[in-house]
This record gives sequence, C-alpha cells and structure tokens, in this order.
Amino acid sequence: MPFTLPGEIVLAEPSGKRGEGVVADLIEVLAPSRHREPPPCVHFGVCGGCSLQHWRGDAYTAWKVGLIDRALLQHGVVAPPLEATLAGLSGERRRVDFVLRRQGRRVLAGFHQRADQRVVDIGTCVVARPALSALLAPLRTALAEILPDGAAADAVVNETDGGLDMLIRPHKRLDLSLERREALASLAERADLARLSLGARADAEPVVTRRTPFLSYGDVTIVPPPGVFLQATRRAETAMREAVASWLGGAKRVADLFAGIGALTAGRKGRTTLYENDAAAIAAVEAASRKLGGNRMVAVRRDLFRNPLTPSELDAFDAAVLDPPRAGAAAQVAEIARSKLTRIVYASCDPATFARDAHALQEAGYRLEKLMPIDQFFWSVHVELIALFAK
Repeated sequence: MPFTLPGEIVLAEPSGKRGEGVVADLIEVLAPSRHREPPPCVHFGVCGGCSLQHWRGDAYTAWKVGLIDRALLQHGVVAPPLEATLAGLSGERRRVDFVLRRQGRRVLAGFHQRADQRVVDIGTCVVARPALSALLAPLRTALAEILPDGAAADAVVNETDGGLDMLIRPHKRLDLSLERREALASLAERADLARLSLGARADAEPVVTRRTPFLSYGDVTIVPPPGVFLQATRRAETAMREAVASWLGGAKRVADLFAGIGALTAGRKGRTTLYENDAAAIAAVEAASRKLGGNRMVAVRRDLFRNPLTPSELDAFDAAVLDPPRAGAAAQVAEIARSKLTRIVYASCDPATFARDAHALQEAGYRLEKLMPIDQFFWSVHVELIALFAK
C-alpha cells in the first residue's frame, strides 16, 4: 500500500481492485515502523514523483537491492555477491520533466499528482539539481504569455556540460507568433539557458541558442538533440562508464547496443559501433564522430527489437554493451546467446526483464560475474543495475 512500510499496522480503506488484489487508501498509521522517518518534501504524498521519502536510508537501500535479488531468484539466475550499491542522493537529478498548465492568469508548474493528471504546483524539488528547481519561477512567468488558458505543456530539462538545455513540448500544437518567440527569448535570458527548443522531440525547433549544449566523454564531445534521454545523475553515469571500461578489459572492437548518444562507450579506446533506432541520437553521434575523425566511433541506425544483430554480425566484435529500455532485450539476447561473444556488459533499468535475459544468457553458457545495483531514481520504486557476463 502506498506510503506504508513493511511491518506497520495501519487503518486503510479499500478503493478498488487491481488484478487479484485490492487497492486501498491509507487513512492512518497506527503502529509505525522503526524505519519510518519524516519525509523531507512538503509535497510528499501528493506529488507523484517520489513514493519512499518516509523510509530510513539503509532499510530503503536494502529493499531496492532485494528487488534485484528476488528477480534473479525467480528466474533461476546464479549470481555472485553483488558489488556495493551506488546509493541515491537528494539534489542530484540532472534531468527533469516539469508539467505546466495554465489556469486563468496562473500557471501551475511541477509534477503530476500520484495516479492523477492534476498538477502539483511546487516551489522546489528535493531530488533535482538546484539549477533545475530554479527554473520553476521563470517558467511560470513565461508560460503565462505563451500558453492559452487551459492549455498544458511539458518542460524537459537536461543539465549538460554546456549549460541547461530545455525542450518545451505543448500538449496541443502551438503556433509560434512573434510575441511567443519574444517570451521564449526572455525566458532563456532570465533562466540563463544554453538552448531553448519548442515542439515534440522528433521535430523540435531550437528557438534560442545562447550557448551550445554539449556532453564531454574523454576526447569526444556530443551535442545532444533537444529532450534527449540522459542517465538521470552524472554520478551514476560516471560509475557505469567506469564499470564498462574496466569490465570490457582489452576489447578492441565493441558493439554498443541500444546506445542512445553513446553515454556508456563514447571516448573509449578501440573501435566502437553504436546501434540505436532514434534518428536524432544517431545524428548527434555521427556529428561527434566526424569531428573525432578516423573510425573509432561508428553510428548505425537500427531497430534492435525488430532487427537484432545476428550471430554472424556479432562475431565481428570482441564484446558488447547493452542498455535497453524497460522492456529488456529478449530478441537481441537470443542472438547473442548463439554468437561467439565472450564478454557482455548489460545495463538495465528493470530487474525483472534483466533477470529474464540473464537466464537466457546463463542457459547459453554465460556466467553472471559482476552486478552493481544503482539507485539514480532516488526515493522511487525503480532500481537500476549494471552487470558483466562472461563465457
């Protein structure tokens, strides 16, 4: 039940059914857990962004690691002792997706309510970087001039090495009049944005570019497309990159599958071929590759769900890196299982689909040699990991 902890005695009211169970709303905690703590955010319990702020840190982290342990056990995956968990911290999220809705002269800015489309108007977000929370006030001012009454939009913000990169995505088409362009330019100036774009990710129009947003990976510099997916925290990305570099050993030819903009492999020595279906991400990697020169980094657009690399293609590489979405990589893993690859690094944002894929690799003769839990979605029910398989 939301906002309760294991072992607590509570008063709750059933509110519906879910699957074979019952959904209930918490009324009162009668006997609280010794692990319960006061949540640090005044919006906790209403805002849908965090659900576990009331749980003491050590017990919370142990529970998240337990999600991975249970998933592996359910799929019969033999695992070594886990690496030390990269625990989450408040105030370090470098990517946020604010929801904005105009109501009369007022603009609500924050996040959706839990299980509701209504917007929680917040003053600050305790999990986000301070520079991102500071955007809320100028966003309210600017969107009051841009959004029609009743209209809504998302503001996707990435903190890059070159500054803040914002994409405003109106929920309904919004024509860019001169007045709206001026309001956006004023927003970019007041908020010190590097770049401000408008539209859906696929057709985003850069309206204001005051500085070029960029991400540095060793000697590789990538200019990300507006609204691109980034690892949620810089610290987690660094830990994952270090794991990839260490666990790949001396692999000279690496396939980066579901590569995004290459955050886990860009800048490594040797030749890396990055496979990704997102056209904007591939274009960003290609541009970085041209500046780099040579053939160290090659980008290939490919839908690995429908068209995974075959064993004969995989056999041209010494190792592979996978970072699929929550659905996992069942089709690609099935092909890897039939290949001659001996070293696989798998980053996952879902323990269940990871365990399913790990079982398939185990059945094909791979050993799960290392696994590091990563908590970069702090105070949420989500946990990530990075793992090494060897054959």
